[in-house]
Amino acid sequence: MIVKTYRANAQKQFLAAIGERITEFGFNPKVSGQSFYRKVEGGKWAFHISFIPHKEDLDLTADVAVRINQIEDLVNKYDMKRNEKEKRMSFTFGIELGNLSINRPKRWIISDEAEIPSICDQVIEYFRLVGLPLLQVHSSITAAHRILVSNDRISLLLCPIIGSRSMRAIASSYLLGFAEEVRTLANQYETELTQIGDLHLKDFRNLCEALSPKR
Repeated sequence: MIVKTYRANAQKQFLAAIGERITEFGFNPKVSGQSFYRKVEGGKWAFHISFIPHKEDLDLTADVAVRINQIEDLVNKYDMKRNEKEKRMSFTFGIELGNLSINRPKRWIISDEAEIPSICDQVIEYFRLVGLPLLQVHSSITAAHRILVSNDRISLLLCPIIGSRSMRAIASSYLLGFAEEVRTLANQYETELTQIGDLHLKDFRNLCEALSPKR
């Protein structure tokens, strides 16, 4: 039983156990805000644990995220919704591992502190099978671009906020030298964002104005 008075300690124990194991994949073992990070060429990976407390146990989920520096640096010049700290911590896309693999959140339940080592093993194995391949395959601008301009279910889950997604799609197209696509996407997303009154519309327009090829 994980009662409220022991919950913080159980979370701390679990994150420490994950930190010891996640080094196997090149991540820094030091936890920061329930996340672990690994610097990669051109960006960064994140592995994050979310806890869902209940009266007598503790549920948790795991998610991964990719930051591609060139995309984030470009978008963050025009994103006025974030402060400087938030911009330094922004990620290009991310997803909860269950939604990636079984179309619904995947939860692990810790009912007793003695279960922490075995649950940790299960989470790490799930990360190895589900999360790590995503990070390895989609850490380039080209791979990110395919996600950002796609409308399939997984791609939309990876970057679900339409305003942020649209800005990153434009940025990735620009960085890849797809000048005509920048213009086409700018027109398409302008219509979509205007129709819903998206909060990123002004920032999106400023980005497009700066990046769209001039005739």
